[in-house]
Amino acid sequence: MSSAVAFLVVAGLAAAVGSVLLWLSHRVREPKPPDFQDQLRAIAPRGDVRPPQQTSGIVPLDPDEE
Repeated sequence: MSSAVAFLVVAGLAAAVGSVLLWLSHRVREPKPPDFQDQLRAIAPRGDVRPPQQTSGIVPLDPDEE
């Protein structure tokens, strides 16, 4: 095997091993995504907090304006 082919094979193996190591290190540092129950708990209304009372949107007219 010539030195050029050996260089390419060694460089390819080094690149493959390096990318696997980078992938593993990124995967270890990546936080775990929340599961379905955590997402439901986050969007669920709190038991002790009530939503603010909203008006009906109907505004009575003053009798003097008619």
